[in-house]
Amino acid sequence: MITIDDFKKVEMKIGRVLSAEPIEGSDKLLKLQVDLGSEQRQILSGIAKHYQPSDLVGRQIVIITNLEPRVMMGLESQGMVLAAGDGEVVSLLAPDPDKDLPAGSGVR
Repeated sequence: MITIDDFKKVEMKIGRVLSAEPIEGSDKLLKLQVDLGSEQRQILSGIAKHYQPSDLVGRQIVIITNLEPRVMMGLESQGMVLAAGDGEVVSLLAPDPDKDLPAGSGVR
């Protein structure tokens, strides 16, 4: 269990996927370029078995933005995509598709 104060430390924002591509040598990872309003970030996500890169471009998704960068497959990931699933089916967490939020909007 974590405290509410611990949870408040997690910074989540709405990002818009600008580009997505597979990573050579990985069957799980996709490299995303994400607009967070005031900046763009490269984020690697293990969703390649569930999403085609072309289906992600333009979508709004929820990103954890205050994690330390992590290097995977020789590339730096500067955040984490939030998704739900049971391993067989994965669904990206995203705002209501009828509500177009500004990139960088906070998630509460």
